[in-house]
Amino acid sequence: MRLVRRVLSTVAVVLLVANAVLGASAAARAQTTGVTLQLLRQSPWCSLYKRSTLDLELLATNSGTTSLDTLRVAVSFGPHLATQTDFRAMLEAAPTTVIATAEKDVRGEIAPGAFRTIAMSIDLSAISAIDQVDPQTYPATVQLLAGGTVVASLVTPVIYLTREPVAPLLAATWLELPASVAFDPSGQLTDPSFPAALAPGGALRAPLSALDAVSSGRRARGSFDLVVDPLAVTQARSVAGGFRTPDGTEVSASDQVAKQAARFTQILSQVSSNVARIETVAQPYASPLLPSMLAGGLDTELAAERAAGSIVITSLGGAPAFTVARPTQGAIDATSLDYLTRVGTTVVLANADTVDRSAVQTTTAPAPTVPVTTGSGSTTMVLPDPDVEALFVRSDLLTDPVRAAQMVLGELAVIWKQAPVPEPPTVRGIAIAPPATLPTSMWRPLLERLGGAPFLNPIKATSLVDDVTPSVPNPELPLASPSTIRFSQAYADEIRHESDRVAAYGSMVDLPDAATELRRTLFLATTPDATIDSRIGQPWVDSVHATTQRAFDAVTPSVSDLITLTSREGVIPLAMGDPGGMTLRATIELQGSHFTFPDGNIVPVEISEPGTVKHVRVVATSSGQNQIQIVTKAPDGRPIADVITISVRSTAANTIALVVTLAAAVGLLLLYARRWFRRRRMNPTASTA
Repeated sequence: MRLVRRVLSTVAVVLLVANAVLGASAAARAQTTGVTLQLLRQSPWCSLYKRSTLDLELLATNSGTTSLDTLRVAVSFGPHLATQTDFRAMLEAAPTTVIATAEKDVRGEIAPGAFRTIAMSIDLSAISAIDQVDPQTYPATVQLLAGGTVVASLVTPVIYLTREPVAPLLAATWLELPASVAFDPSGQLTDPSFPAALAPGGALRAPLSALDAVSSGRRARGSFDLVVDPLAVTQARSVAGGFRTPDGTEVSASDQVAKQAARFTQILSQVSSNVARIETVAQPYASPLLPSMLAGGLDTELAAERAAGSIVITSLGGAPAFTVARPTQGAIDATSLDYLTRVGTTVVLANADTVDRSAVQTTTAPAPTVPVTTGSGSTTMVLPDPDVEALFVRSDLLTDPVRAAQMVLGELAVIWKQAPVPEPPTVRGIAIAPPATLPTSMWRPLLERLGGAPFLNPIKATSLVDDVTPSVPNPELPLASPSTIRFSQAYADEIRHESDRVAAYGSMVDLPDAATELRRTLFLATTPDATIDSRIGQPWVDSVHATTQRAFDAVTPSVSDLITLTSREGVIPLAMGDPGGMTLRATIELQGSHFTFPDGNIVPVEISEPGTVKHVRVVATSSGQNQIQIVTKAPDGRPIADVITISVRSTAANTIALVVTLAAAVGLLLLYARRWFRRRRMNPTASTA
């Protein structure tokens, strides 16, 4: 009898293997017949100590030309995944070994062009082939059969916890909310996809809403890092306040598009102010590439962008993590690392391949932290796990967002299982950085899994650096591919020159917001796209130059090239221009070695309307024609116009010349008188003649 059972068991396993193999090939054939199977819902994990039931909900779509009937769903479990190598193998092909199968008949049919959802539940505790003592992750092949033939299939990891994890894996996850430039320098919307990204299900709204759902409310779980591009905030506010489209249409703040933008900023404010669970990282204002800025000598401008970015994020009600930095696109080099340590950065959120960890990696996942020492101090880079990051770019997974999220969790479960309770003082950790390009429907299932999995302890990046103690720590490692993208030096010089002009403009105007907006406009000339092609950033430079030039021209005096003084003292009239509805301040300095200025040679100017004329008293110290130079400066001392040279002619008598002339006249008079008296003595009768 025992022998019969063995034979039957062997036959059953052989049949199951054959079914899986044939099913896999049939599934491949099914793609040509237009039948697809998608995972709508799956229990992220099952547990013997709480709920051992695996719930699945599938979407079956028949894009073929014939009806599907006599339907059945079969779920076949393969041997548990012991290593990440096993997990990668599951990604490439369905397991060829089957340890257990559960099936369910499905009533009805699926007509051509129709779809239907199919739900199925499996009690894992009732399957003896699944380990009921040791927690494991199993590959499950889900097949849809019609008339006994497999027409579609998919593979998904099933996580079964037999006991509550004692030492969860520390996990730091950061999300990024990037933004491209959506408005032109005139304030007109040029990227219609940006407002759509702020709406429910949009590229920016979806990850933010998912993060809000996971981190707030009574069921809040886990901590995360949120990297925010300040441009996403300021542009969302511009949309919320009403905007103009390229065809000239004015969209008001009451429009639904504007309201969705306002809702986006409201959610962002709620998330960023949740400092207990969210560590908000502020990007520099235009998210420039650090190596390009520093190589171009734009250190001052970078500092200004960092400050502006922090101000924007602070305005949301949160407190930016000033010690955490996420270099835009992960672009970094040795100079950038030195700069970050110099400004007090202790945690650098890097890319998975920023350094090559393979030389020190064992059979387990690499440690997520890498120490960095520079001439300005030390910091720590946090690197995502390369295998997990690879899942985020697999197009075959991303078309099925729930399954893709489950794959990520399955990989993390395998990593955790490799050392579920490490020996002290080892504390294992991992970093995860989902790209902003993920399908919007993937964010909610992904973050719910990362935030709630019992074998993960979701923490902030700063906590990961403080708490993780790898069994095999990474030494200091060289950068694998330092960023070499640079501004042209001429373009960097132009940005720096305009930055000086903006500083001068800021000291002239009485509206601080005007200077702030102009400075932010110039920041947009430093975006990553402008780094690659300066023509993209040039309109912003030109716009700033035009604005500052109008102000500079308004306070630069108009004065005649030649002025004639009819006396030794006179007045030089200085006519100001049009300030354009604002108050402008400047100083005008007159210089001339042949003149004095009784009221001083530095004239403060404040104009608020066109037609203002300033009169400067001048005293000539010599006659004739001499020159006076006029220098116009901003209140901060920066020259803002070319030096004006005028000629001043004085027709008044020169005092010294007059004295000399009078003395000569007196001398001639005395000489004449002497000769007259001499002639009288020599000819006394002359008077009576």
